[in-house]
Amino acid sequence: MPLSINIKNSLLLISEKVIILSMSFLTSVLMARIAGPEIFGQYAYITSFVALFIPLCGMGLNNITTKYFVKYPKHSHHHLLTALLLRFFGALTCITIGSISAYFLGSTNEELSYIITLLVLQSFSLFYLVEYYFLAKRQVIYTLKIRLIVIVLTSIAKIVVILNGAHLFALVIVHGIEFSAIGLSYITLYYRQDRHKQRQIPKAVNKLSLFSFFHKGKWLLFSGVAAALYLKIDQVMLANFHGAEQVAYYAAAAKLSEFWYIFPILIANAYNPKLIELKLKNAKEYKNFLLKMLSFMIASALAVSLIMYNISSPLIILIYGENYQTSASILNIHIFATLFIFQRAILSKWLIVEKHYHFSLLSTGVGATVNIILNLLLIPSYGGIGAAWATLISYMVASFLSLAITKQTREFMMLMISAMLSWPKHLRN
Repeated sequence: MPLSINIKNSLLLISEKVIILSMSFLTSVLMARIAGPEIFGQYAYITSFVALFIPLCGMGLNNITTKYFVKYPKHSHHHLLTALLLRFFGALTCITIGSISAYFLGSTNEELSYIITLLVLQSFSLFYLVEYYFLAKRQVIYTLKIRLIVIVLTSIAKIVVILNGAHLFALVIVHGIEFSAIGLSYITLYYRQDRHKQRQIPKAVNKLSLFSFFHKGKWLLFSGVAAALYLKIDQVMLANFHGAEQVAYYAAAAKLSEFWYIFPILIANAYNPKLIELKLKNAKEYKNFLLKMLSFMIASALAVSLIMYNISSPLIILIYGENYQTSASILNIHIFATLFIFQRAILSKWLIVEKHYHFSLLSTGVGATVNIILNLLLIPSYGGIGAAWATLISYMVASFLSLAITKQTREFMMLMISAMLSWPKHLRN
């Protein structure tokens, strides 16, 4: 497969995300400035809490089905239906467990109603699997258009709500509609284009297929839950220890840091089919390609981290205002997590290709455990600063140090060390 197709897809996805993230960033800034830290913090808490359960809607099947779409194109529809059925049961579990958890954690009746509403609307993300079908076919433009239109429209709706009083329930509803509109549009696109008929060998969904997919995806499901924990649990714990206002200061910094997280994922997704092909064809080229991708991620993360560190204080004041000065100190720590997050995007694909599904759970489980322990130790005394340190250390543990645990993953750890020490050389080769 020509490299130019992967580059084109990657550029398309990055361009789309720049637009979408810019809209998302604009709405968060307006919310922070106009609604104030209290509403901004409550919104961040509710969306973070609900996000803890979204991996159940995916069931760890995104990258696994991409692999099957590439290897067995004539059975794509069968694999899609199998995965969707599993994800439907996962979505029901997401709503149930999320609602029960919110109740037992002592949420007010108002907060509970907001959380349950958002859990239901979020469950439509089970149809996001269609996006990975089009990625496998190198036809990202179809789903890209849908995401762009829906997210721009919902962002405009959020801005309207913010400018007209910033009612929390209205903001939650609009946020949830984004999930449902994208999911329903994806599945409609798939059937309207008759993708279920194109060069497909009919094959019914059966128990064997369901159990096979569940078995393959279970480790990635658990690792997704663990990843959600150490990505969002800090804001949930901050709310419980220090209240919604402290969440707002942390969320402002995290928003600027997490803005960059999507780019390595997009690039890794775009190049995943090529990685699979090289694994099947040429071991040397496969290893060199991994080194080059890791080196690119390191160079990008270093550039982002150093620039953000040096401009954090004036940037926070310019964007969020004087009331959010505390966020600059949080950002100075939080931003360096990109060094490990960027490389993790490649590691995640490598684990799928090499069939080390269980290690994805092991590494993210270790990271989540470290993150929760550090948050419990640091947040009561240091607030958002402590949460930022917990995030940085837990990502380092999950995406790098944990690779030393097993013999199979030490191979990738050595690639990461080589890339970190000699990334300019690998980029030139």
